[in-house]
Amino acid sequence: MLVIFAASLGIASFNTRGTNTGASPLAEVIIYLLFALCMGLIARGLWRRSRLARTPMVLAQVFGLISAWLFLEGDGAAVAAGVAIVVVSVLGIYLTLRPATGADLLD
Repeated sequence: MLVIFAASLGIASFNTRGTNTGASPLAEVIIYLLFALCMGLIARGLWRRSRLARTPMVLAQVFGLISAWLFLEGDGAAVAAGVAIVVVSVLGIYLTLRPATGADLLD
């Protein structure tokens, strides 16, 4: 999903004329693609049952909560999306930090 978002952000930034967000569209796309790569590495670590993947997973969910805040400041569908992001992020933090998950992961 993050890769799709990065691609759509890049396409939208090159198709709009006269708007300036203050950041280079290419830099934004690269940042999101790097974040997607890191999320993939975290998922791989969890899939391989490594305990070391828990900390970055929690940090990624905290970033989700930060982005949800931006959605919650909007209106209409943005608020609904923000609530969904909050639910998924909090659930991700809970499932990552619960003791049963730690027992299932190898050192």
